[in-house]
Amino acid sequence: MVHRIFPGVRALKYYIDLLNELEKGKIAPVYLFYGPEVYLQEKAMERFREKLLPPQADFNLDILDGEEAGEGDIVSRAQAPPFLAGRRLVLVRHAPFFSGGDKGEKKERAGSSSRHKSPAGEKDSPLHAYLKQPVPHTCVIFTTTGPVDQRRRLFKALKEKGRVVEFTFLKARDLVRWLEKEARLAGKTIAPAAAELLVQRVGNSLFILKNELEKAIAYAGERKEIREEDIRRLTVPLVEENIFQVVDAIGQRHVTSALAGIRELLAKGQPGPAILAMVARQFRLILQGQELMGKAGPGEDLAGLLGVHPFVARKVLAQMHNFTRDQVLVILNKLLELDRGIKRGRMEFYPGMEMLLLEWGVSRSHLISRNTKKPPC
Repeated sequence: MVHRIFPGVRALKYYIDLLNELEKGKIAPVYLFYGPEVYLQEKAMERFREKLLPPQADFNLDILDGEEAGEGDIVSRAQAPPFLAGRRLVLVRHAPFFSGGDKGEKKERAGSSSRHKSPAGEKDSPLHAYLKQPVPHTCVIFTTTGPVDQRRRLFKALKEKGRVVEFTFLKARDLVRWLEKEARLAGKTIAPAAAELLVQRVGNSLFILKNELEKAIAYAGERKEIREEDIRRLTVPLVEENIFQVVDAIGQRHVTSALAGIRELLAKGQPGPAILAMVARQFRLILQGQELMGKAGPGEDLAGLLGVHPFVARKVLAQMHNFTRDQVLVILNKLLELDRGIKRGRMEFYPGMEMLLLEWGVSRSHLISRNTKKPPC
């Protein structure tokens, strides 16, 4: 079943192993699902529900919000015997009990009003006491999209008696294969380039990707193929792609296009200093890429050397050819001067960028002759 949903995707071993254990009846009394991949968390909970609860047996199911429910409420639901026969399933969404932030600490302290003595005399919260001795007839699943603190007593107790699963995002190449499979199931095809563009524009979340793909499928209508232009028309570019476009326009001396891209970012609520920092970061990557040119091969190799996503590395590779090293140094110095001017109140972001780009568009060689010192990186 898992392989049918995710054929050829080897990065999902954690997910496949979890569902295989479920199918074999190897079920822990308590689970912690954490990590950013919400779609797979939801799919896993659906499978647990199908496996543990017969049809129309929702009377043995409790769904709680961990932000609202107290430890005592969770424990009482978990300890309640199942109605008729079988098991109970308790799903605790948005569970803050295992995080490393203030919420986790406050929740842990909030559970301290009713305590149980541990064998060593140390007082336990109700949830900690339960995690050390969970009842066998109930399966409790805690979920959170945030990070967890593995040093917490609650985490250690759960891991000892139950199962902890980190739900990570798939890699770009696996996401492309997944999109191709989803399109085929809908009677469509999507070219790898269009699938790559979709990942680049909306990110790695399967939940978001599925929603955007469904929009593209509906938009295509009777047409069998989903094209790149469909993705461009239907999806909102990520900020990073807007930055790529601005830098592309600068490299081609298309000042009007570069300024239009900056205005679009401002209209979307990006503050000027943040845009400036992102443009400078892209030029620093170009400079690093030029210096690594002899060491790196394809975009995937450069991605490793630069420590960036392969999509970003491919953009850097393409943009490296639009600038000489000296030109990149000059632009970085100009951006540094603009940043200092803004921080000291002598300049405003947009007029300063407009002046810089107009000067660049008139004569790149003029810019180089006026400023050749190397900026701090």
